Amino acid sequence: MESKQKRRSQRKHIAIIAGLSFFAPVAAYAQSSVSIYGLIDTGIDYVSNVGGKSQASLGTGVLSPNLFGFRGNEDLGGGLSANFVLEGQFNAGTGASIGNLFAHQSYVGLTDAKWGSVKFGSQLDFMFTSLAVQRYGPMFPYVSLQNLRQGPFNALGIPNQPSGAFDFDRVAGEHLSNAIKYETPDLNGFKFGAMQALGGQPGSFSQNSAQSFGADYSYGPFQVDAAYTYVKYPTINNGNSGIRNWGIGGRMAVAQGFVDVLYTSTQNTFTGGQVDVYEIGGMYPIAPATHVVAAYQFMKGNAELNNNKASQLNLTLDYSLSKRTNVYTSVTYQRASGDNNEAQAQIILSGPADGSNQTAFRVGMRHFF
Repeated sequence: MESKQKRRSQRKHIAIIAGLSFFAPVAAYAQSSVSIYGLIDTGIDYVSNVGGKSQASLGTGVLSPNLFGFRGNEDLGGGLSANFVLEGQFNAGTGASIGNLFAHQSYVGLTDAKWGSVKFGSQLDFMFTSLAVQRYGPMFPYVSLQNLRQGPFNALGIPNQPSGAFDFDRVAGEHLSNAIKYETPDLNGFKFGAMQALGGQPGSFSQNSAQSFGADYSYGPFQVDAAYTYVKYPTINNGNSGIRNWGIGGRMAVAQGFVDVLYTSTQNTFTGGQVDVYEIGGMYPIAPATHVVAAYQFMKGNAELNNNKASQLNLTLDYSLSKRTNVYTSVTYQRASGDNNEAQAQIILSGPADGSNQTAFRVGMRHFF
């Protein structure tokens, strides 16, 4: 009897120890945080001239891309933390993924309160993080993709794009794969960053590689931002040439809103084709939950692009139903011209017009989760 009681007692102790060993990593994991997040944007688009005909369609990912992702952070002590992001993009109309599962961003890194952050993986470059996220600031949630660049510049020849000119200055948000990215902490209003995407070519460090740099300065009502990105593509001069972008811009608080300016330059370093963009815009809250955003941009190609030009006007009216949900309407108009009188207007996300004018109307809804 005593032997049986001892055996029961031993089994009980083993069970308790096993239970504690199971909960110990859970307790350690409680020092970390992992969250699921995303947003869905969908609406009705009407475009006046796509190949000579009007077009009505359900459009998604316009005011914001449709995203879902996982974000994690672990406090390592002493101001140091580990973090990761796995982020995918999808078409809300069909449910299909855009690219691979986590094609939008996928990285892991370390952040230190004193020394800044370093991240490894697929990441958005500084043409987006400095000239869109930082420059727009409070305006950023209200800026539609249709506000950004395309136009009659397909001869730029940007690879992996059916048009050759979709988001040619990368301000809409393009990522660099296999990249190492460093960003400083805030240094009395200054922030700097550098990024290197490795080409992985034997015997050549630069072939098929990419570099990006960013600098931001904030002081009171002023924000100034600059960025540079150079991507060498395997299909341009065997990976030894590519598309070079740089830009500078900023915003200033005026009354209850903001005024912003931007200049970008995009060049194919093999063909010499180049487009310069000049933009001025602003945002104003006409009511506590209602914002109006307007912008004008002039895009100018050089002789390699037949001196094609485009002027574009954008207007967006946004109403917030809550912190997570808003409805909006927008209108975009573009007029193109060039030396050969065959320049076709093309607003981003729309097919090319059969002439020099194109107008896009949209009514949409967006929800964050």
